[in-house]
Amino acid sequence: MNTRFCRQYLVSSPLMLAPMGGCAGGKLAAAVSKAGALGLVGSGGESQKYLRQQWSISQDQGGCHGFGINVAQVNAEDLRTLVDTLKPQVVYLSFGDVREKGHANAVIDGGAQVIANAADVQTVVKHADAGVAVIVVQGADAGGHTDGRASAFAVLPEARDALDAAGHNDVLLAYAGGVADGRGVAAALTLGADAVVLGTRLAAAEESDYLATQKEALRGASDGANATTIGRFVDALNGIDEHSSGLPGRCLVNRSTALKDAWDSAPSPEARAELSTQHRAGVAAAGGDGAEWGTTWAGAGVGLVPAHSQSAAAILEEVTAEAEAALKRAGLLL
Repeated sequence: MNTRFCRQYLVSSPLMLAPMGGCAGGKLAAAVSKAGALGLVGSGGESQKYLRQQWSISQDQGGCHGFGINVAQVNAEDLRTLVDTLKPQVVYLSFGDVREKGHANAVIDGGAQVIANAADVQTVVKHADAGVAVIVVQGADAGGHTDGRASAFAVLPEARDALDAAGHNDVLLAYAGGVADGRGVAAALTLGADAVVLGTRLAAAEESDYLATQKEALRGASDGANATTIGRFVDALNGIDEHSSGLPGRCLVNRSTALKDAWDSAPSPEARAELSTQHRAGVAAAGGDGAEWGTTWAGAGVGLVPAHSQSAAAILEEVTAEAEAALKRAGLLL
């Protein structure tokens, strides 16, 4: 495949690693870049020290294209310092206005390109006006923290039309949310995407920083609509009043998420604290977050994750081949 995204970033596949905090570490980012896709170190919810450490790991293993960071977690001055020091090709800014406090300019003035996510057409055009090079249309199907209003399937075609009408023909669009195999990639490209973001599928990769128990849970899940749940409850259960994105999160259903009704009806803060204690004890007894207890962020496409273990390179090769085959089959319908 040869999309504008491939030509712009000199990659052989129009696929991008979602910069998932606690999952997309330096090892996975480097493996994705080495395999011909766009590899990004994720730092959502982590410190800048963590980001620098993971960046160093990626460089030791051949390097990657860039890193991701939540807008609310860094000011423009510190972001510019990160760009000057790490020298990424791209920076993925998540969850926020990238222009208001100078984040986009900090990246661009530092010599890198900006990638930013959006959940509606208005934000897409606003990002383009701020100089964003690639806008990720992220829908309700996505794993982790995401806007639950609409599917990217509905938003992306209108976003492409709006960008072209506003004179932003050169701004690229990427699709994120629910894609876990090549058929989804083919569908996204047909809708007008220049690239597709893979999160859950690569979270299960051998190089992922997810725990073995979490990877097993991803590989064992089926029927993503029932195997995942979205809301703010899980953050609260983990002691986070509100995530830096301000958005609900989608994760695997298990005994921890089953505590929601008891949480909602809890008569006091002490009662909720007891539920959090129960949650933590369950995670410890199970040997970590996974299918039984804990938090494993995952998209609604998790049922398409194969049951067997795969390297990032194997995943990308398989998904790319599936996408090419799907596009060829689509051509036969004409």
